Formats: sequence, structure tokens, C-alpha cells
Amino acid sequence: MNASHDDMSEKNATHHDAAPCLLFVDDDRDIQVAARILFQRRGINMLSAHDAAEALTRLASHPVALVLLDLNYTKGARTGAEGLALLKDMLVLRPDLPVLVVTGHSGVSIAVEAMRAGATDFVMKPWNNERLVNLVSKTLEKSRVSHSSETDPVLIVASQVMKQCVADVDRIATTRAPILISGPAGVGKMLLARRIHALSNDTGALHVLDAEDCEALPEEDGVWIFRNSEALSPSLQRHLTDRLDERSPPRVIALSSLEPHTLRSRLQPKLMLHLGLVTLKIPPLSERPDDIPALAAHFLHYFSVRHMLPEPELDAVRSAALQAEVWPQNVRSLRAAVERAVIMGGWQASPEGPGNQAEETQTLRDTERSLIEAALRRHSFNVTQAARELGLTRPALYRRMARYGL
Repeated sequence: MNASHDDMSEKNATHHDAAPCLLFVDDDRDIQVAARILFQRRGINMLSAHDAAEALTRLASHPVALVLLDLNYTKGARTGAEGLALLKDMLVLRPDLPVLVVTGHSGVSIAVEAMRAGATDFVMKPWNNERLVNLVSKTLEKSRVSHSSETDPVLIVASQVMKQCVADVDRIATTRAPILISGPAGVGKMLLARRIHALSNDTGALHVLDAEDCEALPEEDGVWIFRNSEALSPSLQRHLTDRLDERSPPRVIALSSLEPHTLRSRLQPKLMLHLGLVTLKIPPLSERPDDIPALAAHFLHYFSVRHMLPEPELDAVRSAALQAEVWPQNVRSLRAAVERAVIMGGWQASPEGPGNQAEETQTLRDTERSLIEAALRRHSFNVTQAARELGLTRPALYRRMARYGL
């Protein structure tokens, strides 16, 4: 990231700034700089994002009123697939968000496809400055989007297993089939359930029910999300089965921390025939370590904006240390650890983690020291080569070596 420009723009794009905030997603940094200068002259704050994950983080963290969306972020990409996937994710997060597609290599046909997918309009590269500013201004005037950045949590995925899980969700979301989502506490079951609802085109009401406290089923249909579905009372299980047997049943999404085979012993067989029709299982964070650095980067930015504090550094060593940590509450624990790091101005071991786990579990500090020492030994204590492997500058590595007495 171009820190000098991006950091400056983010300071301007605060929750209390009256000027509209625009998010421009494009991997070309020169185009980003030119666009920022253009919009700043017109009193429009601009945030930059260079790929999909960064764009979703900016959208969740800032009061974005409009998005300019390039469709390709990987060198050589021309299909627009990356941008179309990001467009879907952004509209799941903010259904009323105006998005203007910026297209060059992908051409008009992809821009038209993006508009069918929910984009507001498109502009071709190279653009005419006056026409672009006029289009942005008119779109902002027409838009009734609230400039609040309070949104549902963002679903950030990097691992193949979670990408497949999201692909499965997107495929079945438009059906009316009941769905069972299982996985340990804190893995993101509710996020997937809300994504299903957002993509379902269901115009009925959304009811989120805690099975433990549920005494009666909603009278109206729509989408019913049951937390801790295994706790449904026997009478409610019978009533729910009867509703699902109807010709036009509600859409039921059941969430459970139990394994499906264990859940079968807690729910009545006829109800499980419905709920077990489509089953999605989210693995714990320990089984998808590739998601950890992506989630940590997202939470770092989110909480630094929320608390108006600097972001602690997230380098290769720190990412590896986080991947080696134990997260009892999965994403929930990681989120708390990152927020603590932002508030305290530096990384600390999670109070849920090593202190309450087996004795052989390393703390973040121990893990980082071990990683650095191992890299130094592999390179015969050549600091330049070790720093390159760890993704650090020489001064940063020297500081860590001094910290750990290496």
C-alpha cells in the first residue's frame, strides 16, 4: 500500500467528515493517485483498495457512499471475474451501495454483465475527467445510502476450504431448501446464514431465533435462522416439521456447534430429513490457517479506524505466529486478540490461549522468537538473507533480535 497517500485519505474519511467518501478499487497505483487528486479538488474524499480483500475491509471500516470498481486486480487478468465476485460480496454487505464499474481491458460486455449483477453504471478507461466527476456527483445525489459505516461483519476468506464453502452457499442461496450449517463456536456460521439470506431474493421477513429461548414459531414465513438448533424443544420440533411439510414453507437455516451425526441424536428424525437436505460444515480456524493473516489484516484496519489508533505491524513473522496460536473461540478469539493489539499499541499473547492450554503450547512471543532464530540459523546468521525470508527489513529484524537477545 502507498502509505503516504492512502493513510492521508483515510484520516480524511472519518466517521464525522461531512464530505462524501468514495472507494476506488484498482490495482494500478498511478491511476489511484490521479483519481485522488481529481476528486479531492471537488471536495470528495477517496479511499484506495488494490484487491478484493482490501476493498471489503475499507467498506466495512469507513462510511463509503459510492464505489468505483475496476474489474481485474491480478497481473494479466482480463476476464473481469475478480471484480464481478467482489461486486457480489460488496452488495451482500451493503445492498443499496451504488457501484460504478471502471472497465478497460474487460470491455463493455463485462460492464453490462456487472450492471445485471447490481452495478449502477459504468465508465470506460481512459476516462474524461469532467464526465467521470459528473457521473460520480449525479450518482451521489440520487443515492439515498446512509453514510454510516455500521455494517454486518465481513466474510473474509483466503483458504481453499472456505472459498469452496462460500461457492456452495452462493449456489444454493437462491433455492428454497432448508440448510444446516455446523461448526464450532466462532467460526462464522451466522455470517454464512446472512449471506444466504442476502442472496436468496426472498422478500419475506428475516427472523433470527435462539432455539434455547424460543417458545413459539413466527407466524409469518420468510427466512428463519435458528441458533443452537439442537436446543429446540420436542414440541417446537414437531411444529417446525409440520411447517416444513407445508406447500409453501418458510426458509429455515439451522445453526449448530454439534457435528451432524451428533445433532441427529438431538433432533427428531423427520425434522432431520428436512434440515439434513443440505449440510454445510465450517472447519475450525486451526484447520484453515491461510485465513488467519487475511482476517488479522482486516481486523487491524477495522479496529484502528474504529478506535482512531495506529495499526500494529503485521509482517511475515507475526502472521506465522498468529497461525501457530491456539484460538479457542476461533475467529471470535482472533478478533479479540487483534482489537487488544490495536488498543494496547502492540501484540500480546491471548489470555484465552497459551495460559489456558496444554503446557507445550507456545505463546506468540515464544513462537516469534523461534521463527526468527530458526531463520537466522538456516542462513548462518546472515541478517540480510534471514530478513528477506521473514519478509522484514534489516532494521526491523535487528530490533527483534535485540528484543529476544539473539
